[in-house]
Amino acid sequence: MLSTGKNVIALITMKKTILLITFILASFTMLLYGQQSEVQKLIREGVTLHDNGEYKEAIEKYNEAMKIDPKSMQAIYETSLSYLALQDFENAVKYSTHVIKSNDKQLSPGAYAVKSEALVAMNRTDDAIKLLQAGLKENGDEYLLHFNMALNYYKKGDAEKAFNHIKKAIDQDKTHSGAFLLYAYLLNDRGLWVQSILSFQMFLLLEPDSRRSKNAFEEMLHTMRIKKKSAPVERSFIQQQMMRNLPDSALLRDDIPPLNTEDGLNRNFVYHAINTTLDSLKNNPAEEDEYTLFKSVNREIMNVLEKESKGTKEGIFWTFYVPFFSHIKESTFYDTFCRYISVSYYPQSLGWWQQNSATASNFVNWFENGDNI
Repeated sequence: MLSTGKNVIALITMKKTILLITFILASFTMLLYGQQSEVQKLIREGVTLHDNGEYKEAIEKYNEAMKIDPKSMQAIYETSLSYLALQDFENAVKYSTHVIKSNDKQLSPGAYAVKSEALVAMNRTDDAIKLLQAGLKENGDEYLLHFNMALNYYKKGDAEKAFNHIKKAIDQDKTHSGAFLLYAYLLNDRGLWVQSILSFQMFLLLEPDSRRSKNAFEEMLHTMRIKKKSAPVERSFIQQQMMRNLPDSALLRDDIPPLNTEDGLNRNFVYHAINTTLDSLKNNPAEEDEYTLFKSVNREIMNVLEKESKGTKEGIFWTFYVPFFSHIKESTFYDTFCRYISVSYYPQSLGWWQQNSATASNFVNWFENGDNI
């Protein structure tokens, strides 16, 4: 009986111990959960401050988060972004390097991008390219890394490597406006002026109302022969003095562009359609305003491309761009589309947009969700 009593006491003691351990673990888990919730709250507040341009205040929030959890890679990564925005490139390198070394697969591509941008700003472009090469090896084909590679090679004047990387960036993600803008520039520089027109329009669909949108629209008008150039249009991504080093095709000379057949496209047909449309409209003073010229010429370009697309055609131009913009041309939203992508350039397009908010909203919904809305 005594032995049995000892066993009962031992069993009760063990159960109490288990309950105590369970309570301690539960309390510790709740504490960790509470800490992580506070960390995430501080990070969210920091991101909001960053988005509002209050970068120093954002860093203060991230520092508070890192006091609670020094290993929070999200807080460290966001700190690197804010230092980059402040042009404190030494600290941007420091914090992004910490994220890279952590091997955080989710944050790694962004950290490589931040560090590479900081290195470029410190006149270490070759180091930035080597870093991005390592990032691609580590992370595989990532949009952001290919885009930054393309941008760095573009600034160095290596158009061929820039072209290869920007195509890979667009293959990975077709939702980022900057890639289409850089692609349009590179296409124009190679004399692929028809393809550049559609890439400009893809950029303008994704980013219709910024300063670089206005410049991009003007360069597109030059390419479409609608507007004669008086000087090269300022381009994004590069400093203005670099414009002197661009090839003649990039400067959009007013002479005849390349008209030979390229990638299955007879560019002479497009050129003829442009000139015929311009001549026809310019003989009708009521239809001669520049916006009407743009809308009409653009429609005729798409008509030619639709005819040229018949048969087996390969490549992103024929399988993505032409079907995409042909669908818009044939839709009830074509006029709205033309207003939308010209809103940064023509005051009357902006006025139309403000006075037709319901139609504008319907177009945006249709663009984002397709015909099934």
